[in-house]
Amino acid sequence: MLTYICYGFIICQIGNLDTMFKQINSMPAKVCLALCALVSLIYSLNFMLFADCYVIGGDGCFTILSNDAAEGTQAWGRGGPETGFNGVLMFGMFLAVMLLMNEGAKGMWRMMIPVIIGFSALTASIWIHGDFTDASETPKYATLITTALYTLAYFLLRDEGVNDGLSDYKPGINVKDKFALVALGILVLTGLFYSLRMIFTPDSVISDNFPDIARDLYTSSGTDGGMGVPSDAIVAVSGSLILIYTLWAGLVLTEGASGKWTIIHPSMFAFMTVVIATYVGLVVGNARNASDLQQMDAVTGAVVMLLTMLAYFRLRDEGMEDNMTINGEPVTDPHLMSKMLPVFGLVVGSILAINGLMF
Repeated sequence: MLTYICYGFIICQIGNLDTMFKQINSMPAKVCLALCALVSLIYSLNFMLFADCYVIGGDGCFTILSNDAAEGTQAWGRGGPETGFNGVLMFGMFLAVMLLMNEGAKGMWRMMIPVIIGFSALTASIWIHGDFTDASETPKYATLITTALYTLAYFLLRDEGVNDGLSDYKPGINVKDKFALVALGILVLTGLFYSLRMIFTPDSVISDNFPDIARDLYTSSGTDGGMGVPSDAIVAVSGSLILIYTLWAGLVLTEGASGKWTIIHPSMFAFMTVVIATYVGLVVGNARNASDLQQMDAVTGAVVMLLTMLAYFRLRDEGMEDNMTINGEPVTDPHLMSKMLPVFGLVVGSILAINGLMF
């Protein structure tokens, strides 16, 4: 029911889009992006907050959406923590779409092309790896339609300067600060390794993270709290989303820092949320920590967050925050992000902690 209410709300607001998001002139592009934002928000919040309930078909618990799997089937109870992780990464996508709509399309190929690549991989992963024999097929079509709408918006925005700077892009190492260079290099190299491995060989990732000795603790069905072994599709989706953030970091490294706040802000907020969600999960008991690799994964999110923030703040002298705006208006406070990040962390941490304790 809540899902239909959300859909109804956005449909009612479409008629007001001409007075909203004034930095985007094309009404068809606004509609496409608004629908993408809606889908991203619903799925991200559902997975972030109710992943354990989603993967057990909403049986006896609250969830906005569910996989409609019945207890005892192959799809029931699998990959709750991994689904929650995917929700956090999708939340970053929602933030990116909202940033685009609020700040305008000029030069936003840097944001949009990596998202198109990542969501194309995500859609293909779901169609190739997904087994929907006992589960809802909604994700197959939701991702396909969302990817198509986002891609259409990109082409509709060509007259608004979305490709400004694309023809001049000549990849190279264009970051001067040594600390930022190392941070971005680590993010790009490790991100490509893990994301591509998860996309193309998710079964090997699952085997490494769930060795035979531990698999009995995480059987594919009949588990409480959605702690079953994740499916190949869930892992491949994680890899596809990680690829987007990796490509954003790669653009900073290879084109230079000037004006890249547009793609680093969503990354910082997303991985701060990853860290908070991970440690809240460890406290309430719905995070993975049975094997060494699972424990290392819990630390990896914090490392990625710190490296991203290190690169961002070290590169402010190289123009990272050039032309930074809020609703199209120039930002005058040089310490804005230093203030926003702690506030964001407190708000998200409170929401996730309350959710973890109550649901």
